[in-house]
Amino acid sequence: MGLGNTGGDKKFLTIVGGKWTLRVPEGTEGATERVNKVGDTVHELYFSYVDGMVVGGRIKQGQFGNTVEIDLKDEGETYQVQIPVPEAGGIGDYFMTFGKCCRNIDPTKKLFFGLGNDKEKDRSFMYLKQDGNTIHAAFTKDDPNGMPQWEKKEVMGKTKWNADAQNEFLYQEIVDFLATVEDSSDEPF
Repeated sequence: MGLGNTGGDKKFLTIVGGKWTLRVPEGTEGATERVNKVGDTVHELYFSYVDGMVVGGRIKQGQFGNTVEIDLKDEGETYQVQIPVPEAGGIGDYFMTFGKCCRNIDPTKKLFFGLGNDKEKDRSFMYLKQDGNTIHAAFTKDDPNGMPQWEKKEVMGKTKWNADAQNEFLYQEIVDFLATVEDSSDEPF
């Protein structure tokens, strides 16, 4: 079902405030105005999900860090879903969710990316579905299937949890998944 917009160009969806966000021209009906990280006023539409057939993907280095880009096509529209890749030492819940599910995604079926909010924990989360069923993680804390666990590391005199080894593992899972889909761009991942 996609997002229900019309037009021929690829539409870029980022995550802002726990919602899929599509930047639109000023005056677009239903759009919200906000000031972004660099101080520009932007106009955006927000969605709780996007779905479509996976037709390409890549990991791209950008001005604000790396992103996983998944191209979804639905009803003649192509949406580029952008998931931030965490920096070294960082934690990326959306990235981790996608990476943990990659092995269980069937690239020949429509993929649903949903975003929700856990009010008790005051955090947003991503969930994936195919054929109306939740795609479960292939790697969990109780059943890691080779995925490294977080480690405690000393950083500037303080002990902190570090997810670098797990992030690298999941990064490779994503790269392997992207190799199974036809990349619709000229940029290698």
